[in-house]
Amino acid sequence: MELKNYEINGEKIDIKDISKISNSANSIFEKECVTAILFEKPIIFSDYTVENYNMDFWHMGSLENKDLKTNSAGRKYYNIKPCNNTLYSNKCTNCVDHIYPINIRSTLRDKCIYRMSTIEWFRIIIEKINNNEPNVKAWQVNTLNSKRTIEKQLKIRFQEKEIDYLIILKDVGDKYYFITSYPVFEHKQKKELDKEYKSKDSIKIK
Repeated sequence: MELKNYEINGEKIDIKDISKISNSANSIFEKECVTAILFEKPIIFSDYTVENYNMDFWHMGSLENKDLKTNSAGRKYYNIKPCNNTLYSNKCTNCVDHIYPINIRSTLRDKCIYRMSTIEWFRIIIEKINNNEPNVKAWQVNTLNSKRTIEKQLKIRFQEKEIDYLIILKDVGDKYYFITSYPVFEHKQKKELDKEYKSKDSIKIK
């Protein structure tokens, strides 16, 4: 799998680039993601829209503004950006400067062209696990959701060379509900996922 190359005309992204890339990435989301089938069961996405795009599209194509939680320390959260060492790193600083935000249910997030460029990986990874291909791990955990009730989650993680991508779905028996998916880049989270996969409390699917 390769990172999708969206063209950016100037030295830095602007609102025209964001709009163009969002529209293109959303086309992939609508054609590839919402029609995905996992283990012969459908994956259900939200019917809620934000700025005329599906809310789950924005979950895949944006980052939480974590500086809102860390400003008291006077530091920027993303001192190393998620897109570091990619073709987008020198073109976009939105997760640091917060110029192009999106508000999802009272949570401010930053539109991220790097994450938008990985949206097509969702369908590819679903197909890989359906075909029992290598480099994919899947495990089931019981976790407390925002309503403080226990829900069954399926986590799917694809790792190959520099790629580390996570999909999280809610398992309700005859279908899955999309929770989130994104490239994993923080060392701490990588270690936490490794530990969870090996935990006796996790049910390994693959």
